[in-house]
Amino acid sequence: MKYLDALAQYKLNTRVSAEIEAFIKGLNELVPDNLLTMFSEQELELLICGTSDISVNDLKNNHNIFDNHSSFSKVMSWFWKSIALFNQEEIARLLQFTTGSSQLPPGGFSCLTPKFSFSSSPLRNVLPRAHTCFNQLVLPDYTSYEEFHRCLHLAITEGCEGFGFE
Repeated sequence: MKYLDALAQYKLNTRVSAEIEAFIKGLNELVPDNLLTMFSEQELELLICGTSDISVNDLKNNHNIFDNHSSFSKVMSWFWKSIALFNQEEIARLLQFTTGSSQLPPGGFSCLTPKFSFSSSPLRNVLPRAHTCFNQLVLPDYTSYEEFHRCLHLAITEGCEGFGFE
């Protein structure tokens, strides 16, 4: 146990001590230490990583729609109906799929830049796509709500990693 403790201490502290000291020195040049110490660990995490509590109502109030087809309002109503059934993990996956991050900035969707947006697709009955550089979710038209919900859920659970080429 002493060996494992010493090995862990070396790998996690001693081996990277110069890098950690350089990081802290650079951070303190930007943000003085006395300003950092006024925050708790949780508050600092929130400032650095954003919030993990994602509100569907916040998204409803802070998004753009780029609609190219008249039937898109039907698809959008299916979208709101579908995500009302999502738990926080599924909403985080939707956020990850669309923006590239499962976290929101402090302030929620209103502070997301660029703004979360929706656009229609000329294709039918294919999986939704996302443009993470633009925080844009591209929703095709479907023949039924059930098919829409299945495809959206499949896209955010199975299609949330990596890049694809068309």
